[in-house]
Amino acid sequence: MYRVGLIGVGHIGAVHARNIARHPALTLAASYSRSPARREAFAAEHGGRASHCLDDILQASDIDAVMIASSTDSHSELLQRAARSGKPVFCEKPIDLSLAEARRAVAAVQDCGARVMMGFNRRYEESHAAVRTRVASGALGRLQIVQLTSRGPSRLAGVEYLRTSGGFFRDKGVHFFDLARFITGDEVEEVSAMGAALVHPEVRELGDFDTAIISLRMRGGVLCQIDNSRTASYGYDERIEAFGADGWVESCRQPAVAVRHAVGTELAAGPFPQNIYERIGGSYYRCIEGFADFLARPDTPAPTIEDGYAAQCIAEAAVLSAREGRSVRIDELETG
Repeated sequence: MYRVGLIGVGHIGAVHARNIARHPALTLAASYSRSPARREAFAAEHGGRASHCLDDILQASDIDAVMIASSTDSHSELLQRAARSGKPVFCEKPIDLSLAEARRAVAAVQDCGARVMMGFNRRYEESHAAVRTRVASGALGRLQIVQLTSRGPSRLAGVEYLRTSGGFFRDKGVHFFDLARFITGDEVEEVSAMGAALVHPEVRELGDFDTAIISLRMRGGVLCQIDNSRTASYGYDERIEAFGADGWVESCRQPAVAVRHAVGTELAAGPFPQNIYERIGGSYYRCIEGFADFLARPDTPAPTIEDGYAAQCIAEAAVLSAREGRSVRIDELETG
């Protein structure tokens, strides 16, 4: 049984705590928040002790692994401290709001030789993973285009969250930048992004986007396109298509209930998932399964901190492209 210390008791921390409780090889031993009231309430609901300080997790002999699910602006510092503790680490994306700070975190982790798994749960979504497997098998022949779509959910996140999340490309987009690398098995060479605030005035007031299209050119020549919207009136919609010389494979748009019916000439289908957890909720548990395997077997494939940094470089290139109206090469950022 691996004893996990959780840092961050907000929404995603609670998702991870519930999934840890489901897993037979994991237990939540402790959790920490800066707020005494929140950490006590969290421990009462999810088990384990409410840690009064970070060292009660990072230096504790009864904690085997650290999970970082705190606000993004704290990830880099916590990653570096956890790496120095010698404990394996699970860290939510992105590494930091600043690419320079993310680079420092990567260097610190590498210097310590620490084992870090990034929380790219969409790699563990079954249909997305099947697309990757099919592409890797060579069955599609020469890969040409990968199209990724993420729209929704039906309601906009709170303005306070949007203000501190790092913006559309760093927050939501980073998952799909990682998926582009994961599915193609290649690195991004060039990024071209357009963004707009077409639906939500509060997003416009923050200087951010609610709608975006990002084009990626991979080093091997594959072209990827990502269309992204913060909300969709019909619910949550996420899908991927890979197209090659010999065929295509798709992780399909999925209704909440797989029922269609016709009355007269009218054809109707079940509703779409209304939130991310209805569409890809299972990927969060499978990601925790992956973390348990990562703890048990050092050679288990898992998204690394280097993967996290590569996805963040793409996000930064997208921000720069949208701001300056030009394509941005990744190598512009690597020594910036």
